[in-house]
Formats: sequence, structure tokens, C-alpha cells
Amino acid sequence: MSVHRSTPSPAAGTRRRRRGRRTRGGSGRKRPVLWSGLAAALALLLACGYVVKDRTAAGHGAEASQAPTVQAKASASASASASASASASASASPSGGATGDDPGSIPSEGPGTFTTAAGGSERVGGTGRVLTYEVQVEDGIGISASEIAAEAESVLADPRGWTADGQVGFRRVSGGKSDFRIRLATAATVDRICGEYGLDTGGEVNCDVGQNVMVNLKRWLLATQYYADDVTSYRALIINHEVGHFLGHGHVTCPGAGEPAPVMMQQIKGLHGCRTNVWPYDRDGTYVTGPSVA
Repeated sequence: MSVHRSTPSPAAGTRRRRRGRRTRGGSGRKRPVLWSGLAAALALLLACGYVVKDRTAAGHGAEASQAPTVQAKASASASASASASASASASASPSGGATGDDPGSIPSEGPGTFTTAAGGSERVGGTGRVLTYEVQVEDGIGISASEIAAEAESVLADPRGWTADGQVGFRRVSGGKSDFRIRLATAATVDRICGEYGLDTGGEVNCDVGQNVMVNLKRWLLATQYYADDVTSYRALIINHEVGHFLGHGHVTCPGAGEPAPVMMQQIKGLHGCRTNVWPYDRDGTYVTGPSVA
């Protein structure tokens, strides 16, 4: 900031000199007033300088926070894209990292409507009657019906599965009539459908009622404490256990310490000395069972 001073006229100077001479000690009395004025002007100048400096700094600071560099923008954009991609992937297939899922993020209820997996499979197993089945997934849970159908087909075709008796066979269909349906659904929907037949699944477990093999989404994603490190195997147990009920098999218990747990044992309630097992038959074709539970 500059201070503009006007140049005094000669006449004005003469008048000041005359007044000074007429006033005894006048120049000595005037000097303090002059110094005070200069000090005030200097203080004003300094204050204005600081104000300008502070406002300028604040302005640059705001600009810096509102307009990041090109590199920072690119980094933020890449990070946002990666997060969006991961979020979309998790939404499309939440069963991929099942044991790491937060139980609070799993939907507990849905619309109660289902999508049937398209297509079908070849017949697997037995020389007796071939049972047809559909695979359905409740809408809005973020899992594709085709994904669940592939897992169900793999389980029912396994040589340690129910076809090992040489009698029963399975074939997946997607239209017309079927013998039963494997349905993955939220806890509320499972509770409602199972409850219609008098079963209390309590938001936690699966059931087989009528033509419905009902699979609880929470169990499908999180398994149980005994299968927390092998969720895929637990899914095989769910399918084999509930399809076993559809075939007419009842609950059994552990046959002895160290023995494989039968598929028809309620393993979610404890192993009772048995070791984990998810198949109705062993590799030698021997049916794995235990004492009946009344």
C-alpha cells in the first residue's frame, strides 16, 4: 500500500514559518503530534499489510483444498473406481468370500419371489427313478440362480452322494413340473415357508417341506463353526442333508468317537465326538450312518 502526499505550495510554507515564529516554543509542541501521526500511519500500513497477507493465504488454502493436483485427482479417481468395482463384484456374487462376510450385511428378508435357473442338466446316477429338480434363488439377494445351480449339480452328481446306492438319479430342469425345488432364500422367507408346515427354523437353519428344499442364505454364506474354513463343503452338507429328508431319511446321531459324522446327523448342533463329513457314502460306497434319533 502507498501513501500519496501532495506537495505544499510556497505560500503555505511561508505562513507555517510565520506562525512558528509567533508561537514561543511552538515547534517543540507540534513535534509530538507529528510523531504520533506518523506512528499511527505506520501502524495502519502494517495492519493493512497483514490483512492483505492473511486474506491471500486463506484464499490459496481454500483453492488448494478445493482443486487438488491432476495427480491427486487421478489417484482419487482410480481409488473410487476400484472401490466401485469391488462393491459391484461383492454384490453380484457375495458367496465368493463367504467366511469373511459380515452377518449384519446379509439380508434377513426378501420379497418372497424367486428366479429359476435356466437350462438343465443330464441325468446322473441310478437305474431307478430319476428325480427332477429346479434350482431357485430369492430375488434381490445378489446371487445368480445359475451359480447355485452349478453347485447343486456338482453335489448331486458326486459319487459319494445319494446316487451311490445305484438306485436314485437326478436331473435338473427349468420348466414344467419337477419333483422338488432347491431354493436359496433369506431367513424370513425360509421361516415363513417352513412355518407353513409347522417347522420352526428360527431364522437360522434349513428345512425340507413339501417339494421345497429350503436353504437359509445365512447358513449358505457363513456355514457353522465346524466348517468356517471350508464353506464349500458345508454347502454340500446342506444339500445332501435336506435332499436326504426328501428321500425319506430321518435324523441319526454320531456312531462313535472319531467316526465320520453322518450326513443325516444335525451337525449344526454339535459333532458329539465325530469328525466332519458331508457325504452320505464314503469312497468305498459304504453308507455313513448312526443310531436313529427319535
